[in-house]
Amino acid sequence: MSNETRKTLDAIRALALKDLEAASDEDIRADFAAEGVDPDQLAAGIAVSLDEVLAASLRQQATAAKVAMQVRAAPKNSLRPTLDRIKKRIAQAFAAEPQLATAFREGSRQSDADLETLYDDLLLMGKILDTDDDR
Repeated sequence: MSNETRKTLDAIRALALKDLEAASDEDIRADFAAEGVDPDQLAAGIAVSLDEVLAASLRQQATAAKVAMQVRAAPKNSLRPTLDRIKKRIAQAFAAEPQLATAFREGSRQSDADLETLYDDLLLMGKILDTDDDR
């Protein structure tokens, strides 16, 4: 496409957008009705299409996340850091990424085993880096 053609198309788009912005909702609905198009049905069709695109995108992201989780190596069977260090590393991970969350199974406090499992999970997810300097 030549530069002149592109400029012409850009000018047409700008005029069309200006015309659309100036039109009232009633004018737009009347234009659709004059062409035999039901505006409500068109809007519903567009909503369904957007839902399908969004669902496909979310499925693709979930598949990619599953693949990424499978590619990452499971935590090594090496010794974990001390429980105090585990608590500190978990706190740092939650402070660095506020969207992380956890829930208590029972009561209002996690057991030492829960904290060790949470540490392993965060390590697997890459939220805590495995370093040998904290053992």
